[in-house]
Amino acid sequence: MTAKDPSENDFIEKLLGEVRFFPAKKEIEEEYSSHIEDKVRYLIIEERMTRKEALSLTMEEMGDPQKIGKSLNEVHNPFLGWALLLTKGLLIILGAFALHLLIFFSGEFLFHSTRDIGIEDDLVIAEITIDQEIQMDAVTYYFDRAVIQDDGKAFILIEAVSYTRAPRIRGFLFNSVHDDLGNSYYDLTIPYRSRIFRQDLVLRLKDIDGDAEFLALEYDRYNREFEITLPLPERSETP
Repeated sequence: MTAKDPSENDFIEKLLGEVRFFPAKKEIEEEYSSHIEDKVRYLIIEERMTRKEALSLTMEEMGDPQKIGKSLNEVHNPFLGWALLLTKGLLIILGAFALHLLIFFSGEFLFHSTRDIGIEDDLVIAEITIDQEIQMDAVTYYFDRAVIQDDGKAFILIEAVSYTRAPRIRGFLFNSVHDDLGNSYYDLTIPYRSRIFRQDLVLRLKDIDGDAEFLALEYDRYNREFEITLPLPERSETP
């Protein structure tokens, strides 16, 4: 394993210095160290840089470690983190029988009612399988499929799963949603079914240009970025 450069060590130390929930520090350190190493290897192989040049560029692009650390500290809340660890320990001690009783007698607590997410079956013209999984800190997002309607609406179905804390996702998930014609759209992500460690989400879009061929959904926060591209079917012409 390649020894860490002093600049990388300094970055990690400053980032972790802002995280108060120390059980999460090892996971965060491993994740960011891996991210840095992956980027350095990419620059060395694809851009023909020396390791020193690749590392320098990577550290420059990572941004302010203290700002990132403060954001991560909000995610890994110490009070909630310790409470969850204590709860896990108690559940292990209680064993399978107590867990079974908990699930059996607390259906309302475990499973909230499913909301109507607004899909109109008679208007659906396409269902697009996405099948893409994104890991963001303690939450895994599984982008399942997209439903496209003839009235210019789109519904993207997402599962958010976390085994360290209950996910609470609501609002604007992506930085930018646009089509190939340059039109921008506001995405609204709403939970329609919630469980202890999981939320089922629907991302709603409307007034999609009928001439557009694809949608691009872009995420770029906290030095993480990814993009999902959805091909759009032809829609019937308005008489």
